[in-house]
Amino acid sequence: MIHNAGILGIGVNIPEKVVTNKEIAERFGITEEEIVLKTGIHERRYESADTSLTDMCVVAGKRAIEDSGVDPSEIDMVIIGTNTHDTHITAALVQDMIGATTCAGLDLHSGCSSFITALSTGAQFVQTGLYQKVLVIAVDKCSSLLNPMDKKTALLFSDGAAAVVVGRVPESKGILGIHMQMDGSGGKYLHLDENKNIKMDGRAVFEFAVDALPKAVDKVLDISGLSLSDVDFIVPHQSNLRIIEKGIETLGYSMEKVHTKTIQYYGNSSAPTIPIGLHEEVLQGNIQDGDLIVLVGYGAGLGWGAIALRWGR
Repeated sequence: MIHNAGILGIGVNIPEKVVTNKEIAERFGITEEEIVLKTGIHERRYESADTSLTDMCVVAGKRAIEDSGVDPSEIDMVIIGTNTHDTHITAALVQDMIGATTCAGLDLHSGCSSFITALSTGAQFVQTGLYQKVLVIAVDKCSSLLNPMDKKTALLFSDGAAAVVVGRVPESKGILGIHMQMDGSGGKYLHLDENKNIKMDGRAVFEFAVDALPKAVDKVLDISGLSLSDVDFIVPHQSNLRIIEKGIETLGYSMEKVHTKTIQYYGNSSAPTIPIGLHEEVLQGNIQDGDLIVLVGYGAGLGWGAIALRWGR
């Protein structure tokens, strides 16, 4: 028997430290206006140096569990989607610290699309009936991998964590379609260099992303038997506001129904930008029960993917 899998609760952890455009502009001898024009970013958030990924995950995870109304002991599995490992047992450490006493777990890494991959993976366990409640956490501490004097990356990247509890939902709700794809021939455009710093070919990534975004949305809608006119809101990976604008223009969708706050005021935290954006729009009442949402990710790998989701519990 196949069960409908959906999001029962959501929680975020936005770092308190604000890194302003003024600070970045002074570092590179450019203006604050140039940064906004190029990226759409006004400020970004960094986590403290002594805060671990596990610490970041626990805050977001506990908030998602509380929002879902379930007890931590009901969590059957923890999945961590990240690109900035500081240990290879993050899921196990989080499982222990949130009180999920009988629980499986795994850590996965699929670039900026890690939330799409992690949510898709968690949903499969719920849909097949193997597990009933899965905690999916997307987290990245990109500040730990930045060369502060690399303008291509220092303007963009930030830190953050966000979590969702995935469980069974009514037949009319939940995940309706999933699309994921990778092309390793483009891995050279966004990777870690010999010093373990993020290295990016900005132009190549831009061209890839503005092409991947609309194609991923169209593909997942086709898989789901839906059309663009059915979509109430799109939450894309918050890579760069100009990428989002160009991709949405190609898609032919209204920017008024597309999340962009995260890239403007929290920066590109890689894996968690989509659930952070989803949380923001739900909090603001722009996403309501029964709305059709498309979540779309793209980035390092190169990888991309999308999920069509009917919001509600």
